Amino acid sequence: MQKSLFTYTFVLLVGVIPVFAQVTDSNTTSFSIPAASNSDGENNETPLDIKPLEKPSLSNSNSGRINGMSVPNSSSNSNSEFSMFEKENYGNPGEIYEKRMARVSKDLEKRPDERVSGKTTDQYLGDFKTKSNSVTVAYRDYGGVDGDRIRVFVEGDIVKPNVLLGGTFSSFKLDLVTGFNKIDFKALNQGEVGPNTAELLVLDEDGNILASEYWALATGVKATIILVKE
Repeated sequence: MQKSLFTYTFVLLVGVIPVFAQVTDSNTTSFSIPAASNSDGENNETPLDIKPLEKPSLSNSNSGRINGMSVPNSSSNSNSEFSMFEKENYGNPGEIYEKRMARVSKDLEKRPDERVSGKTTDQYLGDFKTKSNSVTVAYRDYGGVDGDRIRVFVEGDIVKPNVLLGGTFSSFKLDLVTGFNKIDFKALNQGEVGPNTAELLVLDEDGNILASEYWALATGVKATIILVKE
């Protein structure tokens, strides 16, 4: 009896296990699709068609397009910097400052020492040629502003009877006649501290400097400049 019961149990287990395995396998969602085969039995795979990027043609390097898309022109200088000031070409940047210092030194050599006594004889500042139809005559006190005053003459006629020299330039416009145009500057006083000191600038109608001069005068002495219109 016990042997028959054991045999029945074994047979029952053998029959249930395959059914349980089938039920378990049926719950999975993964599956595979075999690759299609051609008539020769080989896998019929279609490779991806990847083309290399087109390079600009050597004969047309400025075409500006790669693979149909616009690209920046490589000939432009993207590293250039914007500047509001005029650029000067120097091999050595130090030359810029050397040039400026040389100009300043030259002006200082022409500038009289305001601490010394003013010139007691009339001074001739030079003659300057121009093709400009008019000029701007500007002047200021280059020393300490101490009340220096001048009178301005053009060809002997008074055009500015009493000018107080300040620390910034004051000016007037003068229409030139063909040939010589004489301008005199007479020191009316020596201010609180002598002498009468002034810086003179004459600019043409384009703003270019025709003359840059200085004087240090005693009271009553004149400084004269001549502009020659060609």
